[in-house]
Amino acid sequence: MELVNSIQEVSGGRHFNESDTMEEERSSHLNVLLRLTNSFRSTDPRDKVFSLLGLTSAGRDQNDWPEELAPDYTRSVQEVYTGAAKYCIRTTDSLDILSQFKHEKVAKTASSHLYFPSWVPRWDLADSTRRISAFTLHWGPDGCRFLNEKHNRASQNTRVMMDQDTPLSTLRVLGLQIDMVNVCLPTVTSYDADLHAGVSVHYRRYLLNLIQQLYGMCNELVTDTDTSHSFKVAFYMVTIAGLVSEQPVMTACSQTPYETFLFLSQEWENAHTRWSDTDDRFRKYPATWRPLARKLWHEYTHSYIASLQRLMNRRLFITSSCQLGLGPASMMSGDTVAILFGGNVPYILRPLANNQWHFVGECYLDGYMDGEAMEHRDSSRDEWFEMV
Repeated sequence: MELVNSIQEVSGGRHFNESDTMEEERSSHLNVLLRLTNSFRSTDPRDKVFSLLGLTSAGRDQNDWPEELAPDYTRSVQEVYTGAAKYCIRTTDSLDILSQFKHEKVAKTASSHLYFPSWVPRWDLADSTRRISAFTLHWGPDGCRFLNEKHNRASQNTRVMMDQDTPLSTLRVLGLQIDMVNVCLPTVTSYDADLHAGVSVHYRRYLLNLIQQLYGMCNELVTDTDTSHSFKVAFYMVTIAGLVSEQPVMTACSQTPYETFLFLSQEWENAHTRWSDTDDRFRKYPATWRPLARKLWHEYTHSYIASLQRLMNRRLFITSSCQLGLGPASMMSGDTVAILFGGNVPYILRPLANNQWHFVGECYLDGYMDGEAMEHRDSSRDEWFEMV
């Protein structure tokens, strides 16, 4: 029943007419269904793929099921998941499926006895990390809901160039290197529930103190940049991964998250100690103003915290060219930032022996999310990335 409700959530429970064909096809792609059912559980992890076949556009004719998806319990979990991932890449002509990649530490802890290629999503594992490139539901003007995608365009409109003559466990695609990771800052960790209403005072204080420290470290390290954005704009956009909340924060505060951030950053720059919610930090105000100052402070901080969902379980990083980005918790200095053709976001890759690469995860890199790296592309720099 949960699965049926999720599919109805995509379509809004309405009937599609001829003009809705493209939308219907998109909402029935396997990669979308896998995303919608990520939190579901199954006794056999292979059923996370097999059970969706009848709901996909490709599974309507049982006599013409794709070989990679046809239920075959003689195949291992690794084979099923790897085949499904390659199928999604081939049929959507996009690398969006790589955004469903699980947090590496979660995967290793949960099933250290299983070996999966580094680029294959783990649909058998739960992970609260929000995707940088994500499908979301929107309300249309007629009251119906429709599926939409965050419009990052890191590789512009390039198509996936995938080598079909590789072993099942290997993904070999064309792309280009754009930078190298120079410095990684501490990972921001929390439980997803902490970002909703009722955020504790203790957690708010912890997170703001951490953001203040990250702001100070980045401000010292990012001394020279070629982007047209100011450092404050870049830091704000990176901490929210460029994604503005579609639902307004329901508080009495009329400030936008960005206006709130500007207020907080000014406070950080003028402060010499950590912030707290005690009266100490409000003593600079006249006594009659302190209750209002305290009230606004809570509203401001709640507004900003609510916009930081994609910062959780990731870490800020600075490249060798002083660009500021947000990447996976498992990334390290020396990793490579690459644009893979057909991908909407940049990716973090780790070089291995024999010209192979370890896939670390998607990232947000300020100044590279809308195809800037492709505008003056030199095709002689294109290279094949063989991920294992």
